[in-house]
Amino acid sequence: MTSITSDYLINIIDRCISTTIHQRRTNLNKYEAPETTVATDEEILDFIVAIPYFDTKLKDFIIGNLPMQAVIISQTWENEFIKKCMEWRGSQEWMQANASLLNNLQKQINRNSLTLPY
Repeated sequence: MTSITSDYLINIIDRCISTTIHQRRTNLNKYEAPETTVATDEEILDFIVAIPYFDTKLKDFIIGNLPMQAVIISQTWENEFIKKCMEWRGSQEWMQANASLLNNLQKQINRNSLTLPY
């Protein structure tokens, strides 16, 4: 068991999406975006808010909307967090920023979304 902060989870998200963020920028802007490896704070926030694999409480913890400063997680939970980030970063809904597809996907996934472990 490990105690982690929201910054730790944001760092995981940042590393995860930095490999494909230029593709999303290209899709959104309709021109070839420069291939950079740094996601902006806004892009990270968009990722957190849009990901249907996390429940609202987990999203609130990551964003800093909960009074908790840290949470205890297991290695299994962290692996699942990373897996869900990887799934979302490569999804058509995220890459295309397609709101209608996102709404349908969220309705299907929310029942089984990842929650804070404790």
